[in-house]
Amino acid sequence: MPRRKTTRVRKGKVQRQLELQVNSPRIFGFSCLRVTGRVCKFVLLAGLVGALGWGARTGLQMVFIENEEFQLQEIQLQTNGRMTEQWFVELTDLDLSASVFAFALSEARRNLEARPGILSADVSRRLPGTLKVTVRERIPVAWIECRGLGLHAKDLAQGLLVDREGVVLPCEPWWNEAVEGLPTVVVTNGKTGDFAIGKKMRHREAERALHLIRLSHRMLSSADWTLPVVGVLNDYSLVAATSRGTVVTFGMYDHQRQLGDLKALEQHAQTSGRAISRVNLIPERNIPVTFTGGAGDPQGRNPKKSAPGGGNRLEQDIKAILNRS
Repeated sequence: MPRRKTTRVRKGKVQRQLELQVNSPRIFGFSCLRVTGRVCKFVLLAGLVGALGWGARTGLQMVFIENEEFQLQEIQLQTNGRMTEQWFVELTDLDLSASVFAFALSEARRNLEARPGILSADVSRRLPGTLKVTVRERIPVAWIECRGLGLHAKDLAQGLLVDREGVVLPCEPWWNEAVEGLPTVVVTNGKTGDFAIGKKMRHREAERALHLIRLSHRMLSSADWTLPVVGVLNDYSLVAATSRGTVVTFGMYDHQRQLGDLKALEQHAQTSGRAISRVNLIPERNIPVTFTGGAGDPQGRNPKKSAPGGGNRLEQDIKAILNRS
């Protein structure tokens, strides 16, 4: 009979391998010699690399750092504000006798931009011995006064300022002379966090007062009087005082129309030889106006004597600020 085919696979014999490790003092010695040789090669290579690095560093230091040709000779400072070269040197701790290559540009930029009053800074070298510095500052436009938070206008050491965007800033030392005559936003009720340094103020009514001040800079540029103080009376009105001492009530909005009415009223009063004591500009028609008791030249009025007296707490604060100016 023929054999039947099957798919069964026969297993062969299992092959076993025996690994033998032979150790002897001679073999161990050769192994140690191989390891030692590798370590020595690594140490020699590392030493060579270190020597080359030290030599390169020393050469660069002699060529750039210690070379008198690259000694700092000039600082070219460009700024949209009032920072001076003297303050740049102080803020960056710059060694005026060192090489321009000894100056860490990135660190200097970080030191400058860490100041709340500086928006951005760029520092670069111009060989052989010039540092070019470009600084964009936040330009303050008004003071913040809030007695509840201990903020006092015109305080160069502890007072706070705001720029056009409402970002709160401390008074940088190179601004001292320029900010003394800035107008003031007065807030009677403020909370912690409303005026955080380096951030936009979080007080809606104070933002509207700042808008009024900014608009007055443009609309009253040709007038011989200004709005040195604007205070927040409540959530729908502002109270300001002109440099002539007139107490003016504004709404929170429609400031362009209200400033236009105030200019017309002041011009009419000056022409008629009278002085306005109070005016409420919120109504669009039949604007209530109170004149002073006697006739006189409005230009001759002393704002310190004619500033608002008595009245509510806000008007008392406004009078104090005018007298402080």
